[in-house]
Amino acid sequence: MVFEKFSERMQKLIEKKGFLEPTLPQKMGIPKISAGKNVLIIAPTGIGKTETAMLPLIDKIFVNQSKPIAMLYITPLRSLNRDLLDRLCWWADNLDLDISVRHGDTSQSERNAQREMPPHILITTPETLNAILTGKKMREHLKNVKHVVIDEIHELVESKRGVQLSLILERLREFSGNYQIVGLSATVGSPQLVADFLAKNIEIIRAETEKEYDIKVETPKPSAKDRALSEDLFIGLETTARLRRLRELIENHKSVLTFTNTRETAEVLSSRLRKLDKELKHAVHHGSLSKERRIKSEQDFKSQALKSIIATSSLELGIDIGSIDLVVQYLSPRQVTRLIQRVGRAGHGVGRVSKGIILSGDEDIFESTIIASNAREKKLEEIKIHDHALDVLANQIIGLAIDEYDILDEKIYHIVKRAYPFRNIKKDELKEIIQFLSAMRMLWLDESPSGIRLRRSKKAWQYYFDNLSTIPDTFSYRVVSIIEGEPIGNLDEAFVAEHGQSGNKFVFSGRAWKIIQIDGNKVIVEPVEDMESAIPAWEGELIPVPFKIAQDVGVLRRFISKNFEDKNLVNLLKVRYGVDSNSANEMIALVKSHKETNTVPDDKKFLIENYKDFIIIHSCCGSLVNATVGRYLSSIMTAETGVSVNMKTDPYRIMLQTTAKKEDVKRILENAKNIEAILKLSIERSSMFKWRFMHIARRFGIVSKRAKYEKINTNKIMMMYENSPAYKETLREVFLEKMDIEGAQDVLEKIKNEEIKIIIESGLSILGKNGLVQQFSEVMKPLMPEKEIFNAFRRRLLSTRVRILCTNCGEYNLIQSVRNVDKNPECPKCASRLLAVLPRNALDADKIVKKKLAKKLLNEEETKRWVTMKRSSDLVVIYGRKAVIVMAARGVGPQTAARILAMLHHKNEEFYKDILKAEKDFARTKVYWK
Repeated sequence: MVFEKFSERMQKLIEKKGFLEPTLPQKMGIPKISAGKNVLIIAPTGIGKTETAMLPLIDKIFVNQSKPIAMLYITPLRSLNRDLLDRLCWWADNLDLDISVRHGDTSQSERNAQREMPPHILITTPETLNAILTGKKMREHLKNVKHVVIDEIHELVESKRGVQLSLILERLREFSGNYQIVGLSATVGSPQLVADFLAKNIEIIRAETEKEYDIKVETPKPSAKDRALSEDLFIGLETTARLRRLRELIENHKSVLTFTNTRETAEVLSSRLRKLDKELKHAVHHGSLSKERRIKSEQDFKSQALKSIIATSSLELGIDIGSIDLVVQYLSPRQVTRLIQRVGRAGHGVGRVSKGIILSGDEDIFESTIIASNAREKKLEEIKIHDHALDVLANQIIGLAIDEYDILDEKIYHIVKRAYPFRNIKKDELKEIIQFLSAMRMLWLDESPSGIRLRRSKKAWQYYFDNLSTIPDTFSYRVVSIIEGEPIGNLDEAFVAEHGQSGNKFVFSGRAWKIIQIDGNKVIVEPVEDMESAIPAWEGELIPVPFKIAQDVGVLRRFISKNFEDKNLVNLLKVRYGVDSNSANEMIALVKSHKETNTVPDDKKFLIENYKDFIIIHSCCGSLVNATVGRYLSSIMTAETGVSVNMKTDPYRIMLQTTAKKEDVKRILENAKNIEAILKLSIERSSMFKWRFMHIARRFGIVSKRAKYEKINTNKIMMMYENSPAYKETLREVFLEKMDIEGAQDVLEKIKNEEIKIIIESGLSILGKNGLVQQFSEVMKPLMPEKEIFNAFRRRLLSTRVRILCTNCGEYNLIQSVRNVDKNPECPKCASRLLAVLPRNALDADKIVKKKLAKKLLNEEETKRWVTMKRSSDLVVIYGRKAVIVMAARGVGPQTAARILAMLHHKNEEFYKDILKAEKDFARTKVYWK
């Protein structure tokens, strides 16, 4: 048995813990780790991966009496650090070893203690390791590192955090020598790539056979009771059926973890569940909530004070949050890796089955079916890494210059080249970054016979510590409805950067809104009914659906369409795809309904159809390929027609709002060329590119971390740094994360070769309608009638508090609600009706009036204000309370009020409509007034 290889003391501890038999990863991994090999262990959640790595390494440190810091345990999340400390302290304490955590929240006293008396094992994050590498004393302790364990490696590899970590580990190797490295992960789509990323000589240990997954797709059938409930809950019938089933599953299990794809869906599900059952104890967990609230939810769930948590990806990683017996995925998880990771949270323990149910419906069933089927067969998505991330490289070059004063460029080149993401870097590319940093006054360069010597400047220190993290610092915009004048929620900076132009429509808080203006950190909006061209505010949160999944959905559609007449089709689907009867019947019914009017689009057929001014291209090509082809199409069509084209895509459709014809789309697709060059031009002009450029400019030190996005002249900075490493990095990042050029070119080539057929048909099919509207059905509230909009606006105006000041005597000066103003108001002091309507904060207005009445000379500013007050009071004399109502509106002064009042409206609604229009005009032009 592998435990017999440990020291006697460790064997006793293992016995005390009750570890009778080693798990599969322990059997396979411990001998290799004990032998000092570099290993990547891939094993499901809950079967002892952490102990596989830690027991042999802790025992080695104990037996060899290794000097601290002997081991680094690196995790992507601070919460994982807390969890690990609790788990590992018992072992360390019993072996007289010190273990502690270091991250951004670590107190100064704890940091000082770690510096003076370092622990044998330090649990940390990549960002914190980046910081402590530069400290003289900490670097002395880090020279003793013999082992590095990286947990949840899959979470790091695909991001810039992984690139940063790979360079940090090479810097560490410079002064600690050739340490042993162990990577841990539950889900890896490209094991060899991850292994190469970690180290050159590394063994992959796949201990996956022991874990069983029971994953089902359920499509709850709406009942008569659901119909009544749906009206009460203000949600669709199918959504109600899913909600009712979710409640049943929570009630019938001990602890249920429910995952949704967006924060908005999580919040809506939770609010509707509360309305459905006030006694059902559950909580919401996502990244927008405070840390305290998230921790409380985790603790309450662990102690079983809560039956369920409804979470986004915030609870995907391996934090132990209790004995979960079921994971529910609400609608498709969009990727197989995500599903495996999430379902793995249930049955957290050796020999336990991880049970998961995808609650699906409508068109979503196809995708959920494919993902569940691939999950059962362990077909995971391949990993994409950030090769050549130049902003990360720039920061780490400064790190190397801090580590070693007077460092040679040749030495930097060899260190950088050892890191997997920079394995192909050329000397010229590195030289360009060094020269750029020198031009930024971060480095002083000195040419010598042995090469270029680099010395860091004082400015370099500030830049380095400002950019310890590769995670962008973002802030939220407050969304304010112009109707009620109240905030309705917050939008992420990324969404506003990409879609925040005046006139754009988006779905948020269950309704469609149109942007009037971005005013500082506020987005001023009005409600609209135009759902088709609205963009979901949660779009940025959605995980992209891979090309392969979307293609498999096309294969499934084709299979149903081809075997349509087969009476045994339901059983065929159940056997081939493992779905229940109801899901099979729903898919067949949807294909049947579509086939009655149109050709069924699949992996080998594109369907182009139209509705109003929309052209819908049905293409089973996934999120990134469709986004790439869609942007290419809209660029060409805009150039041809001279009119901008609105575009919306999902994994199965490209939707264009345009004056062009369907035949034009077919022609452009069949004759596509210069795709990358056209997309580069299109992307460079986009607000999304500008937003990303500013983040990368911060990471290069071009722009201060503290600079506010809206106060920066982005266009000027972009012009100054065009063709710089920062500009190149922005393009590389956008093309990697938002586009799939290679996939798009492959698809367009297949169209050219007629391997993919394009079919043009008229009208709007079922699948076309789904694309335009159905993606919002989960979170949409009933449309607000126009009358209700004006009633809400009227209520807001009447409850607005204004200052009423008598311009005749200057003595009457009162703040009151508009609704409390008399029909024909007059001054109680002098009986005059010359009453000016002013904002509440016009505190010194009465002094100006009294100065004028005393015939004293007014200055230019006072004269201007007096004229405005006089005009305002003249309107009150003529129109009474009506004038007060108009001037209570935001940005409506006497001049605009006079124009509105002169219209002599016959209907109240028309009167308020014109006031609202004036408010919107002010909000739209306010930025220019400034």
